[in-house]
Amino acid sequence: MKLQPEHYELGITLSAMEGALGGLWYPSESDALVSLVIYADPLPDTEALGRHLAAGDDSLQIQPAETFFRPVLHNPYWASEQGGHLAQKYANLRDVLETHLEDLKSIRVGRGNVTLYLLGRHSSGCYLGVCTHMVET
Repeated sequence: MKLQPEHYELGITLSAMEGALGGLWYPSESDALVSLVIYADPLPDTEALGRHLAAGDDSLQIQPAETFFRPVLHNPYWASEQGGHLAQKYANLRDVLETHLEDLKSIRVGRGNVTLYLLGRHSSGCYLGVCTHMVET
């Protein structure tokens, strides 16, 4: 396979995302780590990928990317030293994703035990983003 320019860009994007994710966790009752995800599914948009990931689960919610970031970026505790400057780390992740991805969406699947995705389309055609789990009671 011959590498195309978008493949080089994919490597740069993945490296930037890995750097932004180092040890990042999502605050909830479970405080789960945030992981890099890659989907090469040939779907028309991020909302179609969300429906595919939900596999018919009626709890599916597809929302603007801001809903993924809101609990951290708008809480003064997470911007403080006591909060581990988590807000700054999430602002960096947001900047990386918005720089490299289009059609960025927050996708929630589940009730109580929620799988939370933040996905967008890369110029290579792949869908990239992050995934985490959160517990809500």
